[in-house]
Amino acid sequence: MLLRLLRPVSLILVLALSVAGCGYIPRPVAGVPPGAPWDALPLRKWLAEDRAEPVALSFCAPPECSPGLAVGVVRLTGRDAQVTEAILADPERLARALRSPAGRQKPVRTRIAVERLTGAPYPGFAIDLAPSDGARRPAYGAALGRREGETLSVVLVIGEDAQAVQETARQVAARELGS
Repeated sequence: MLLRLLRPVSLILVLALSVAGCGYIPRPVAGVPPGAPWDALPLRKWLAEDRAEPVALSFCAPPECSPGLAVGVVRLTGRDAQVTEAILADPERLARALRSPAGRQKPVRTRIAVERLTGAPYPGFAIDLAPSDGARRPAYGAALGRREGETLSVVLVIGEDAQAVQETARQVAARELGS
């Protein structure tokens, strides 16, 4: 169900961002292969209400790229940086929030699993989300972040294969966040 909802939304997002930023040359994410089948989105005109500053976003969609991946880099400051940094250090907080029925009319019917990513010089986690009934394939994600003063830079990766997501997150973090 999650993947079914994400595909039309992501296509609309891609189209809207492409049209809105057509006057800018997009910056590809460092650490992913340059050129086809990867595409970069122009984000310089994307406004996030001073909550987060998108730095770069690239994606590689099937069938040209298997498994499909979306990779983004964002900068956060203030309260958003604090909350995100806490989640990077303790991803179970995110899982509890996603499982919580508070404010929802329907109960959560999604299997949610998180784990801390180890072996990187920055805190991060991997997450997988799947319908409880197993009717659809799970979606996988990974996030790694690095604090520099008031700014928290975060690498986010979403895809269809857990290992590819985690490997891509580590490669991109090494290039985008440094070591």
